[in-house]
Amino acid sequence: MQAGPFIPSNAFSSLIVGGLIKINDVQVPLTLSKTISKPGKPLLSTVEAFANPSGLPPVRPPSKLPPPGNLSLHVSLELERLGYGRVGSVYPLRIDDTDQYALPSLVMKVAARRRSDDLAREAWFYEEMEDIQGVAIARCYGFFTAEIEQNGEVLDWAESDADYHEEVDVGDEDIDVGDEDSESEDDGDSNDTWNRYAWRDSDNLVMEEFSWEVVVQRNDEREKLREERRDKRARILKAARADPASVRNCSDKTFLSVLVLERLGDVMPIGVPLEALKPDLHEIYSDMGRFGIEHIDIRWRNILAAPATDQSIVCPYHGHRHQWRVVDFDRSRKSNHLHSRIETSSCLWLRIILDGLEEGCVIEPW
Repeated sequence: MQAGPFIPSNAFSSLIVGGLIKINDVQVPLTLSKTISKPGKPLLSTVEAFANPSGLPPVRPPSKLPPPGNLSLHVSLELERLGYGRVGSVYPLRIDDTDQYALPSLVMKVAARRRSDDLAREAWFYEEMEDIQGVAIARCYGFFTAEIEQNGEVLDWAESDADYHEEVDVGDEDIDVGDEDSESEDDGDSNDTWNRYAWRDSDNLVMEEFSWEVVVQRNDEREKLREERRDKRARILKAARADPASVRNCSDKTFLSVLVLERLGDVMPIGVPLEALKPDLHEIYSDMGRFGIEHIDIRWRNILAAPATDQSIVCPYHGHRHQWRVVDFDRSRKSNHLHSRIETSSCLWLRIILDGLEEGCVIEPW
């Protein structure tokens, strides 16, 4: 791979991927084209104290990128799945054009069947926050789509078909049934304490109290539901692998979409003091709030370490390089809320999650 500054994120108009699809049980390369993302519907608050003076969300800053390029990026999908959730699965990529372009390590988020609109929405948020890609969020190299033949077998669509039919049977609770990392145990002592959280609305300090016992109890209930759904998903998936046609609607459009992102590092540690991380994470969510972006899906596995060998960009708002990155914006929204309200509301949920991690408990508030 070439040294020097990374190639602009809009340099590629097409993507040629190996290892993503089989035709008649034979792996074939697939060409995907750069596609327009799908904007999320803005949230407009009618409460004057919550909204910024204009009453509208902040306008997207002018792009600093050069004109879009017309290059084609050749990559191969590694079979080591890094994670999956409601919208799709994330895989590492091997860059085949190693001598042509200066690029970071990349991953590809492959939309599950029927989730292309969600992935297109997520792509829009990355574009909206172009100024803090490589600063507070991952670098994004584009949203790409392709139509595939009816006999095309996408890498893990049998699994996503199983998830879809499970949602039909159980009800779509928007819970990531594949999340094996959530823990619901506690040490007993923390359940008897009450923690106070505060945020600022306009000029008034508003206090809310959260019972740690209630938070942990809710987490336990969600984990029990996840376990039930995992069991049901396993049964459906077994049937899907044995007979894919049994869970596939023949009228479905064979439409595939992917999002190409830089590869990030590990999640935050569990069971250790995290006080040193908090200022940096608060600044990152403050950065996003300047764009009117409310992440919504604030959780442990959506905050990852910045790449170890990264050409990190100095934050234009805080004057230093952040050590963490936020990902997963398919549930995010752009609002007309005051920057201070977005920032402090995000920090409220961050504190709940970080307090849980320090206690050895992964809190899933959503």
